[in-house]
Amino acid sequence: MKPVPVLLHGFGTSRRLWRAVLPLLEPGALAFDLPGFNDAAEDGRVTVDGMADAVLEGIRAAQLQRFVLIGHSMGGKVAAVVASRRPLGLGGLMLIAPSPPSPEPMTARQRADLKALCGDAEGLREHYRQITRRPLTEATLSELIQDGLRASRVAWNAWPDSGSRENRSDDALRIDVPVSILTSPDDPVITPDVVAGQLQPLFPHARFQGSKGSGHLLPLEVPAKVATALSNFLEELAAD
Repeated sequence: MKPVPVLLHGFGTSRRLWRAVLPLLEPGALAFDLPGFNDAAEDGRVTVDGMADAVLEGIRAAQLQRFVLIGHSMGGKVAAVVASRRPLGLGGLMLIAPSPPSPEPMTARQRADLKALCGDAEGLREHYRQITRRPLTEATLSELIQDGLRASRVAWNAWPDSGSRENRSDDALRIDVPVSILTSPDDPVITPDVVAGQLQPLFPHARFQGSKGSGHLLPLEVPAKVATALSNFLEELAAD
């Protein structure tokens, strides 16, 4: 039996991040809004552990017997923490341009600039243009901006102030399921230096794959590549 994909979005976005990936997967995949974002904007559990708690609640509510966690960016760090708790039914972990379990390298200026984007539609538009390498449609950009504007300020500040700074390296080393990691050498956020210096040492047995010419928003920039990588991973897990 193939495990059910459970998809977690990155900072400032929502479950709609997977809008172009979901139609390419078999029916049944679940995409959650993390606390503080979109329909979960009023949920105050905006720490990494609080988000992990919410994800596990959602999995229990869905009564999933076997599942795989997929996390993008911030959602990747959350997914890794969930996986480190070794929940019953977890079959694998797929990380897509993930924030590392160790502190994500950001300067004080970068953190301040990120916090300043809260509630700034034009600032968000420019931000998404800067972190992508493939053009997004106007409809997709508009949805991204809407998602950003719906996020709570508490959640928006919590990630650059604390969540991204947390060192969860020991948690990552407790993960005991297969791990697949998809990144881009052209990602301006999770750069090749982050991959080599912070992801590869903490996931020594993971399969690393690359997507040249893509930026940070892989699920929107190259949804077919993401869907193919995930589908192949699910097939391998089902065969074990």
